[in-house]
Amino acid sequence: MYRNRMPLEELALDLLFEAFGEHRYNRTPEEYQHLASLIPPLKQASYLVNQGLKKLNEQGEQRSFCRFKPGDLKPRYEPFPKKISIETLRKALINAGFRDAKWRKKT
Repeated sequence: MYRNRMPLEELALDLLFEAFGEHRYNRTPEEYQHLASLIPPLKQASYLVNQGLKKLNEQGEQRSFCRFKPGDLKPRYEPFPKKISIETLRKALINAGFRDAKWRKKT
């Protein structure tokens, strides 16, 4: 099932690939495979994302992102978080196609 990535998930992906000095847009399929191979295990990736977020927050600029959805009457701006969870990063990687979803046992 397709769903749009949330702004926080987009931020997490941008910070992850920025840690490697890479950008994730306008690439060939082989380059996307190379990007997927750069991604470390989830805990290490989460550490890299949170270090990048910490650097952004230390710069002193007030940064925020917009959570505008269809049907909203006005945009909502939220400040950048202090930390991004492993689950948010996992969802971002799955929805962007850089990680396969693990199946769950049906009960």
